[in-house]
Amino acid sequence: MVNVDPRALWIANSAFNAADVLSAAKAWGSFFDRKQKTLLWFVPAVLLSAWLETNFNEGFAGAAVMTSAMYKHFAMDMAAFTGLALVFVWARRKAAFRKAGATQSGSRVRNATAIDTKTIPDSELRQAVGHFLASADQADVAALGDIYDSDFLCVRVADDGGQANLSRQQMLSFLNQAVKTACNQPASTGHAAVQTRETTIHYADLTSDIAFVLMTRVKDLGNGWEPMFYNLVWKKQGGNWRLLREFVHQKVAPHWN
Repeated sequence: MVNVDPRALWIANSAFNAADVLSAAKAWGSFFDRKQKTLLWFVPAVLLSAWLETNFNEGFAGAAVMTSAMYKHFAMDMAAFTGLALVFVWARRKAAFRKAGATQSGSRVRNATAIDTKTIPDSELRQAVGHFLASADQADVAALGDIYDSDFLCVRVADDGGQANLSRQQMLSFLNQAVKTACNQPASTGHAAVQTRETTIHYADLTSDIAFVLMTRVKDLGNGWEPMFYNLVWKKQGGNWRLLREFVHQKVAPHWN
């Protein structure tokens, strides 16, 4: 055995401990990202750091050859540092995935009203449809009240045979209650956003005062994402388009009163 300054041993040992954890973390990251070429660098770095930490450990410093105790210490170093690095990488990646998911979800909601309405030939009708979709996604009861015709009727059917017919007043009352429940405050002070992932307008046709708009929307009403099929019937009154009928086919039966 050779006498070595304990302070120098402590500094070297700490440096190799840190290098071992960092190398192991990089190796795990490369493994999860399937970067095999990078592994060729970091795996040897993990082994070298663990070997150096063992040889510069205060209990083994100055040993001429590796002993059984040193091999055991080396193995424990490998297990401890790779395990610690795995926990660190897993926690960091999980946090990153959550943040990315939240950002993507928020982006979907914010961009839900950015809809391509070029299929609709009439500019005034395009504006009316865009305003309606934006108001519906935000459960803007006041705006929808202006858009719905006095004889408005919403007919919803589901794959399992469920059906609901909602008059203008029933639809507005339901939306008003949904806003109050979501915001826990009067409807006039907040709106409940509806999760909408995408909207595709497939067909539009109109005469002088009646228009039909067929579209598909992918929405989450609380049971996961599902495609919903719409046939909107519009009526022009006093120079403004009003929504007269809304026929909807969805996956889950609506339970509205």
